[in-house]
Amino acid sequence: MLSKFNYNKKSIPKKWFFYNLAINSNRTILFSLDNKVGVIFFNKYNKNEHSLFERMGPLVSFCKKKGIDFVIPFSSYWARKYRAFGVLIEKDEIMAKNKRILKVLKKRFKIICKVHNQVEAIKKKDIADIFFISPVFPSSSHPNQAPLKNYIFLYLCHLLKSKNIYALGGMNDKNFKIKNSLSISGFGGISTFRK
Repeated sequence: MLSKFNYNKKSIPKKWFFYNLAINSNRTILFSLDNKVGVIFFNKYNKNEHSLFERMGPLVSFCKKKGIDFVIPFSSYWARKYRAFGVLIEKDEIMAKNKRILKVLKKRFKIICKVHNQVEAIKKKDIADIFFISPVFPSSSHPNQAPLKNYIFLYLCHLLKSKNIYALGGMNDKNFKIKNSLSISGFGGISTFRK
């Protein structure tokens, strides 16, 4: 049986790289990261989940060697096998169908969610530990998605104030300073890590 992770051993990373497994160039970015940046693996286009998790193996090994906290898509089996920092819940039906499993997972892993509006925030508030509010700024990764109006972003921060809140979408160090007066812990992104 796995022992419960000690999340107090160090602080949760301030920056998170969203690693899309469908994009090969992300490998180069991953290999340039230090252990102050966390990695969230995702691939919304992959139909074969087993293949997705197996392909993650060498990347997970790299993260472990460098001491990088990593998050994987929802899977009780693979979270335990890889000893992930957390699991990413992207689809609402996962939360609805797996409430008991999520409660068990929550004892050992951080539960991470993205939220785009009040409805999602309320649905996910009780189960998740870390929230990425998105999109905060215009983003090259999602050029057709309008950023949240500032009052909506502020409301979501207030609604989730007892949680770890991160900003996502068009985020970089400069934009984080703009939003840092709020109660956000850091930010996630893709393009901000390209050099």
